[in-house]
Amino acid sequence: MTDAPPPARARRLAVTALASAVGVALLVWQVRKVGLATIRADLAAVGLLGFLAILVLSLLRFVARSAAWITLIGARVPLASTLAATVSGDALGNLTGPLSLVIGEPAKAIYLGHRVSTARGLAALAAENFFYSVSVAIYIVLGTGALLLAFPVDAAIRWAGLTALGAMAAVLAAAGWLAWQKPAAASAILSRVPFVRLGAVVERVRDFEERTYGSVGQQSGRLGFVLACETAFHLLSFVEAWLTLWLLTGASSPLEAFVLDTFSRVSNIAFRVVPLRLGLDQLGSEAVAQAIGVRAGVGTTLSLVRTGRVLVWAIVGVGLLLRRGWTRSPSRP
Repeated sequence: MTDAPPPARARRLAVTALASAVGVALLVWQVRKVGLATIRADLAAVGLLGFLAILVLSLLRFVARSAAWITLIGARVPLASTLAATVSGDALGNLTGPLSLVIGEPAKAIYLGHRVSTARGLAALAAENFFYSVSVAIYIVLGTGALLLAFPVDAAIRWAGLTALGAMAAVLAAAGWLAWQKPAAASAILSRVPFVRLGAVVERVRDFEERTYGSVGQQSGRLGFVLACETAFHLLSFVEAWLTLWLLTGASSPLEAFVLDTFSRVSNIAFRVVPLRLGLDQLGSEAVAQAIGVRAGVGTTLSLVRTGRVLVWAIVGVGLLLRRGWTRSPSRP
């Protein structure tokens, strides 16, 4: 495996640093706009116990996607190992911003290399990401539809919602085409990674994909379990958003929570270039919250709580990566 040439690596680092600086500047601006006293009071309303409950819900979300990944791997892999790989790769993805897809996802399969071959892990991970992406598109369509139908939003929010609906419709159409064509997705992505040489791994991934395409579709039980895991992921995310909103406002607002949770999906896609989506996520969450009638400051604080949760798991993930590096065992063939 060979690193990128220094100029290319420097450019990527510069992009990440610039995106981070912009995000921090926007975050500071948004916090000052809302008021530090308001945010401090809202964070106190969430409290330590509330934040711990949010962390538990987010851990269960990691478990759901890890279970789906294990199912698609089709081998006996401990859930604890897969969960550690998922948390570690997610940490790298959130911290590296524009490089998240080419660093975070392969890192999950590499981390699991002592349990199952990297090729097999990558191919199964590509399949899991396919199902996850489809579920995200459906969730955004439903949430955006709820926003446009249930709330008298202004023209800017309405146009943004219609744009999101159009984009997710395109994603679902592309997903249908991919499912029909059954391309070797993981190997195709790896072959285009510009800063590493993975020739042997790419061939092994492609071979595994060719041997396993259709196996999930032929086993309805496995497919049903994967779909159940992806559904559970979104249900847990909704509960997390509802709980946070309830802690902040003292009122049960499931529809508002659904819309705000939907925006978090849009933010994950649209603002991926910024590490942790700093600033942009807070700005957007506040705009959506006020558009649906939630009091000022709630959207910003809800987003800050979400960022805090991501930071906690990023720290855990980096710790797991360091520990894995110290105790590394040979990868399975």
